[in-house]
Amino acid sequence: MNEILKLIIAQNQKHLLSDYTIIPRELEIIPIARKSTVIMGIRRCGKTTWQYEKIQALLESNVSFENICFIDFSDDRLYFLRAEDSLPSIISDTYYGMYPHKHDEKVYFFFDEIQYVNLWGSFINRLQISENCEIYITGSSAKLLSKELSTEIAARTFSWELFPFSFVEFLRFKNISILFDDVKNRDEIKKGFDDYFYKGGMPERLILPNDTMVNKYFQNFVRDVITRDIILRYNISNPVQLERLTQLLLNSFSRLITVNKLKQRLSGERLNLSPKLINEYIDKLIDSYLLYIVSIRSYNMAVQSINPKKVYIVDHALAQCMSVSTSENRGLILENIVFMHLRRKTEDIFYYKTKKGDEIDFVTGPDSKIKIIQVCWELNKSENTRKREIKALIDAMNELNVCESWVITAYEKEEVKDIKTGHVIHIVPAFQWLLE
Repeated sequence: MNEILKLIIAQNQKHLLSDYTIIPRELEIIPIARKSTVIMGIRRCGKTTWQYEKIQALLESNVSFENICFIDFSDDRLYFLRAEDSLPSIISDTYYGMYPHKHDEKVYFFFDEIQYVNLWGSFINRLQISENCEIYITGSSAKLLSKELSTEIAARTFSWELFPFSFVEFLRFKNISILFDDVKNRDEIKKGFDDYFYKGGMPERLILPNDTMVNKYFQNFVRDVITRDIILRYNISNPVQLERLTQLLLNSFSRLITVNKLKQRLSGERLNLSPKLINEYIDKLIDSYLLYIVSIRSYNMAVQSINPKKVYIVDHALAQCMSVSTSENRGLILENIVFMHLRRKTEDIFYYKTKKGDEIDFVTGPDSKIKIIQVCWELNKSENTRKREIKALIDAMNELNVCESWVITAYEKEEVKDIKTGHVIHIVPAFQWLLE
């Protein structure tokens, strides 16, 4: 086994510089002394590429390639580390056996998809305490990692979440300036938004040779997440039901769902799942970062429990390929884009129902910093639409005791002020709001 690890470590050191153009991410990941840096997120969102970006920066700062140990644990040659009787200490023993003098120097360990390794938490804990090193860890499961972190290495880690490209990162990929300094730039940004709306932010999707491959790419992507992150990891006994439930949830993006309706739909197709199992499967899909569930805003947990939830998908292009594009779907896709922009900044996101029953798409933040956000593809499509949306926002502002709110549209821009109450509604085009 040592010889295999020696070969892998040596091979990886020869290829530490990425062959692909690396797009700098908005997320600034700052290492903290004596803490391992844990990066979590959906498969293929760029976690490994970020590690290569960090490695490149180290090499440019004159760190020797011998001081860098990069291991991808999805490598089939390392399957022996998944066995219950395997000990991951063989990794550091092998590395320091190759470079004994590195005990006296700072070493940088990069461990990709570490959740595949048995007893990895205690290994990382010992390595961090006993050696002069920085450790960078990636994984595709929030729950698995957080559970192991809490029991094995507790406060010795600092975790970050990485998502598919934001609009800003997409513009960087397309070499489009994000500055609104002249008409030409604004037009380029607007055109870039149209492209982002269509293509999404999954890095691999953006380099596909042609658009005929998109549906196949996302089908394989979803199948990979379901199989590797859920079915195999948790030994799921109802894979067909899980796959169909996932399809139903992905088709419900930006809409309200209930467990009972999902159960009825599955039962109608002779796929029986109990409400308990449906909830468990949804939790696992959330843990894999494939989708997100948003509850109604209420301090009463019972109210949150009995009310429908809203579902969003990690990338809006995945949502877009779930069904035929319609004018209604444009608004749902825009809502998914807005959600993911908010989710990059906070988990404190809810939808809201006014006392008159009108739905507000997003209410974020604590009581002292509430932000109310509505999403509407075309606010001025009709007078009825405009009146309905503005009235709902005014009611929400009154009930939540805030004086301003936002409507995110495709292209419209305006500011609505109520002189009597002081309320302000900012109507902002998405391509501008996503850059703020």
